[in-house]
Amino acid sequence: MFKYFYLLFFSCLLTGSLFSQTFIGKINPFPEKTKQINANDTLRILAAMVSFQEDRDGATFGNGKFGSIYTGANRTDNTILDPLPHDRAYFESHLEFVRNYFQKVSNGKLFIEYTVLPDTFSVSQTMRNYSPELNSDDFTRTANFAKEAWTIAASMYPNTDFSMYDIFLIFHAGVGRDVSLPGSIGNERDLPSVYLSDKALKELLNNDLTGLPINRRGQYNCMIIPETESREVEVIGGRVLFELSINGLLAASVASHLGLPDLFNTETGLSAIGRFGLMDGQAIFAYSGTFPPEPSAWEKIYLGWEEPVTVMPGNLNVNIVTKVAAAIGDTVILKVPINSSEYFLIENRQRDANNDGSTVTYIVNGEIRFKTFVKDTTGYYSFAVDSLAGVIINVDEFDWALPNAKSVERQPYDPVPGGGIVIWHIDEKIINEKIGTNSINVDKNNRGVDVEEADGIQDIGEQFFTVFGDEIIGEGFIEDFWYAGNPAEFYTNSFSKDTRPSTKTNAGANSLITFSNFSPKANRMSFNISYGDSVINPILSSQLPFNALESKLNTLQNENDFAFYLTANNNLYRINKSGEVTDTVHNFSQFKTSSLFFTSAEFVIGAFDNLLNIYVNDGVITENISINVGEKITTPPVVTISPTEQRLIIIGTEQGRIYTYALESRPPVIPNLINSLTLDTSFVIKKIAADGLYFSFIAESKNSSASIWGDSNSRIYSFTNENPVENAITKNNNGDDVSIVLTDKNNFYVISDGSILNNFGTNATGQIQSFSLADLKLNGENYIVFNNGNKIEAYNLNGAPAENFPFTDPLDSGFTGTPLVADIEGSNHAEIISLTKDGRIFAVDGNTGKIINGFPISIGKKASSTPSVFIDKGLISLAANDNNNFYAWNISSAAGNILWSEENGNNQNTSFLGGASTSNRINEFFPEANVYNYPNPVYEGETYIRYYVSEDAKINIKIFDLAGGLVDELNDNAVGGFDNETAWNVDNIQSGVYLAKVEATSTSGNSEYKIIKIAVIK
Repeated sequence: MFKYFYLLFFSCLLTGSLFSQTFIGKINPFPEKTKQINANDTLRILAAMVSFQEDRDGATFGNGKFGSIYTGANRTDNTILDPLPHDRAYFESHLEFVRNYFQKVSNGKLFIEYTVLPDTFSVSQTMRNYSPELNSDDFTRTANFAKEAWTIAASMYPNTDFSMYDIFLIFHAGVGRDVSLPGSIGNERDLPSVYLSDKALKELLNNDLTGLPINRRGQYNCMIIPETESREVEVIGGRVLFELSINGLLAASVASHLGLPDLFNTETGLSAIGRFGLMDGQAIFAYSGTFPPEPSAWEKIYLGWEEPVTVMPGNLNVNIVTKVAAAIGDTVILKVPINSSEYFLIENRQRDANNDGSTVTYIVNGEIRFKTFVKDTTGYYSFAVDSLAGVIINVDEFDWALPNAKSVERQPYDPVPGGGIVIWHIDEKIINEKIGTNSINVDKNNRGVDVEEADGIQDIGEQFFTVFGDEIIGEGFIEDFWYAGNPAEFYTNSFSKDTRPSTKTNAGANSLITFSNFSPKANRMSFNISYGDSVINPILSSQLPFNALESKLNTLQNENDFAFYLTANNNLYRINKSGEVTDTVHNFSQFKTSSLFFTSAEFVIGAFDNLLNIYVNDGVITENISINVGEKITTPPVVTISPTEQRLIIIGTEQGRIYTYALESRPPVIPNLINSLTLDTSFVIKKIAADGLYFSFIAESKNSSASIWGDSNSRIYSFTNENPVENAITKNNNGDDVSIVLTDKNNFYVISDGSILNNFGTNATGQIQSFSLADLKLNGENYIVFNNGNKIEAYNLNGAPAENFPFTDPLDSGFTGTPLVADIEGSNHAEIISLTKDGRIFAVDGNTGKIINGFPISIGKKASSTPSVFIDKGLISLAANDNNNFYAWNISSAAGNILWSEENGNNQNTSFLGGASTSNRINEFFPEANVYNYPNPVYEGETYIRYYVSEDAKINIKIFDLAGGLVDELNDNAVGGFDNETAWNVDNIQSGVYLAKVEATSTSGNSEYKIIKIAVIK
């Protein structure tokens, strides 16, 4: 891990105001993910005092020797911060602050010991020779400085056991190249403050680590810190001393060694968490660098110093207590999961929890002194501490450094010093992806560790300018705490999907979480948490105890109960409604299982190699039955019901056979083989769809490129130069079975009686893997619905896109799996439910193509299986994800109507949907409202002229310009009972308005026409 602190200050020193500090450059080119210490440990620091060869370099402060940065009265002034002499006792005092800071903020879990070698020594060159070029990422010179310094130290102290220590620290003469001030003479060649990890040193020194000591964990490292950050600068009226201590810098550098990543924007140097945690420039240099606030809730959890209390969905009233006031059983940090990768952390932070002011302990001339401030006052503000002197070694409450009022001009301060509830939005996905590049909080719109600013203005890290031209960097204010009485304009004492800020996920999904009724500021604060909204309510969230990657989900219901069956790694897992795994069967199925409730028992059917496996659970006993069919099973098993209510199991094999078994009533016996169909042993059956006794299938040849569709009536259709990948069955208006087949060329075939009724292609961006069937609009048509990249597409069986589709993911993540279809709003038309690759679940109105209110919701990561929709006191949807989390929501207050409930159509794998509703079927032959073109206007390419006919018809389209001249003529055939469309290419058409006469003539003699306007703009 490599840390380079570079702060840019813009200030008006004449008025004593300091408002801005910014990290600049690429901070951590050598990050390490591994934490360097356990939760309870002693950290030993060995420090050396190193100077340089004397110089008169105008690009550095001082002459390379300790104490040379101060001149005149400053050399003997004990009323300033970091006064001379900068000797061993002085540096020990700063390390004493580090000891006290970590002892307190870790709740005594981290103890620090330190040793400062007794004598100073010089390296062989001047400072500029060890300093990287300005804005350079090459810190080889600085690594060479560390190597030379420790080689000298080893020779000077041969009896020192370096392997006893964890951190090797160099205090060097001069200031750090970390702060730039108006009036400074330049510090381009000062040494940057860095933490060089084992990885950094090995890379920078090309593994030539001779002379560098090895710590007690067998690793190399070196922390480089200046003797002070104070320096003299020229302003109007003369030279002044700008005072800035190294305490915060030391604390953050040690925290870097412990494993904490930077939480500011490491690309721009701008603040990201302000003074609400440790690892941000605003916190590191709070109170002129004398002391930072305590680490944030996430930082403490990450280091193992705190364990949060996690809440589960429900309506709750919770209390959060400050660390200082907490007793056994009190909650200090609350974790509220959003999805598998995001969660809120809530903590109660008070600047003066003890209500006794701020007591500072400091050392001057070797004497320990104390000073107490009852409030922020002149000489004791976060940006100016003129009332302090010497080296600060302790503060009774480090959280006094938390934000209070926005500026001095806002005096008087709140009589109760700043504080309240701090809400953190944590995204572990961002953290895991970006911690390796030390860029967790680079994207201000999607931070891994983010403060939810209660004032509704996300301004931490934003840049502002005063009327005097001073730059101000937002660092968080008192109004960013959550508490009753917060005066911020947008504060409503609640935090929900509709507030500012909102509880939505980083991807904009509805978290379904609402916080409300925050109490006034106090050591013990309360608030309410509620889940869900008027429609969607979470009912289940559990962590599965097995790897659920690429699993298959099956939901089995009966009149009183339901259970989930998940197949993962060929094993079957039964999960009850509480999310608990109640049974496991190994090597059960290589496919999605089918299931049914039969004779008061749950039956689950799977296929593994040659075995047809049946699991039976009647709530008291379970049984496992296996039938060896003699050849490998190659299809998901299908369960169908005959007209005589006989339960049938249908499977296909690699020998081109399709077997049908009958399930007998319990107690179970070996199912009877009642039928077999042998296609050809050279074919492999790939998929079966069924409607009662009728079934259709797709198969591929093992010996050639031949592929076929077939059905139980021995009708066959052979494909040429393409292979079927999926099939399903529906019924036409006459009640006849019609098969839909998808091929690897993204073409759809509509087959009836073995003949092609229609086939059409799609503009898919990749291979469509699956589809569902849906009566989207109750207009007498079933539609084919599928995911296509970042779109949900819907086509009728005639190949015309459904009106108001496709639907496009606004974040362009892309959809995955099989879309599900159900009426979840009680609107009598269907909604499409589909998952994105980043774990959002959309519900889209099948009629309007718009997102249903309350959606999307989120599971945090890509789903590991197609979800399921089922009915239990309303409509419920559930999904598992790649983090092995299992979720369920009630997404409707109505019972709803399910059309396509899971992969392969339903829990029985039939891939079947009955005929479309005719309640809204259009009987008019050629309705005017259904004749239009899209897009309109058309800018390039094609526009589609759309029309509906109630019976088969021939279509003639004549297109005229406004002068009446014929521009183009198109002819087509329309299928009755469907929306149809004809494409018109406008590549050779000039801009203008055109009239299209669309005329339909049916086979029965009906003839009508409509005229529409088409605008072409180029």
